[in-house]
Amino acid sequence: MVKVSQIREMSRIQATVDEAASVLGVTVKAFREMLRIDVKAREAWEFGRNDGKVSIRRKQFRLADRYPQMAIFLGKQYLGQSEVQVVEHSGRDGGPIKTLDLTKLDAKGRSDLREILNKSRVKP
Repeated sequence: MVKVSQIREMSRIQATVDEAASVLGVTVKAFREMLRIDVKAREAWEFGRNDGKVSIRRKQFRLADRYPQMAIFLGKQYLGQSEVQVVEHSGRDGGPIKTLDLTKLDAKGRSDLREILNKSRVKP
């Protein structure tokens, strides 16, 4: 016989329905049906889920007192904080990056480019 306390405890540790059914010794189908029709079982599952989440949250907030990484994580999750990194590329001596529009090359330019590319290939 499945006990409501067992359902709550499985839910509290965030077990999946499949895992809970296995531990409780019932099929997944039977467990889902139990949660659907048995009010006490369904409430135990829901309350257990929330108890587990609150337990994890408490531990995270306690960890934030000692570990800056956890404080940063919580700030991102709950305060919308983020780390913005600006990456700027520049050419020689901080100038603009030179580009070449290959569609505007004439026949001589395309030939010169092929020659450069062929010379730059790594030989096996």
